[in-house]
Amino acid sequence: MGRLGRRFGASDAFLGRTAERAILAGIIGARIAFVAENPSVYRQAPFSALYFWQPGYVVWAGLAAGAVYVGLAIANRGAWRSNLAILASGILLPLALYLIAIATSGQFLGPNRLRVGQPAPPLALVDLNGDPVSLKALRGHPVILNIWATWCYACREEMPLLSRTYQAYRDSGLELVGVDLAEPAPRIRVFLDHIPVSYPVWLDPPSSAGQAAPSPTNAFFAKAGGVGLPTTIFIGKRGIIRSITIGELTRPALAIELRKLKVSRHPRSADAPPQQPDPAASRA
Repeated sequence: MGRLGRRFGASDAFLGRTAERAILAGIIGARIAFVAENPSVYRQAPFSALYFWQPGYVVWAGLAAGAVYVGLAIANRGAWRSNLAILASGILLPLALYLIAIATSGQFLGPNRLRVGQPAPPLALVDLNGDPVSLKALRGHPVILNIWATWCYACREEMPLLSRTYQAYRDSGLELVGVDLAEPAPRIRVFLDHIPVSYPVWLDPPSSAGQAAPSPTNAFFAKAGGVGLPTTIFIGKRGIIRSITIGELTRPALAIELRKLKVSRHPRSADAPPQQPDPAASRA
């Protein structure tokens, strides 16, 4: 920012400090606006609004918050005319690009990666009884595909929430499947004996002829980013990926994803994430 500062008579320290704080104000403002649009889903878990690594931002609100902060910073310095050029060219443009990047994270991946808005790829596994199952067979239903492992602490923590959600929404057609990441069936069964779940669990097919075979779940996890567990993929009725979330799900985050899948709760359950009306629909 040295050239910009010299041109408009602002120090590098001022530009750097203002840019950093404007970005922070923008992120906070974008999250506050999102929470304000979805109050019911944060009512029972208000601290989850601080999970900034999870999706949920309103870009225009973030830009407004960043602009307000920069305006106040400039007002404190005086020299409005010269500093407004700094506001427009040196700080707000990078802030806008940054907020758009975090709001659309996961949209611009490699050609072999799962992408929001694209069809989910084939996935053929087996259930705990050894019977063949496939993602294709779930077409026509909204699907939550949760990739997990027995050694994953965050996976264990979100399992009760997923179980309650499946119990509350399965009569509405929701399919929720736990996809274990490349672990043997005996280990999974022992784990589920101690921590049972209400939804089906899929796993890799047994190796043929006693030889090690490529793991379909590892391959699918790699396509989903392969960053960390749990990884949850939300798929619409037509097989189109609606969202991909990495990390432990919260009640608000899950409720918002259910809204995107257009799943209505039946029968009514107080333990499941509440469905929140889509504010965009009321503005359309």
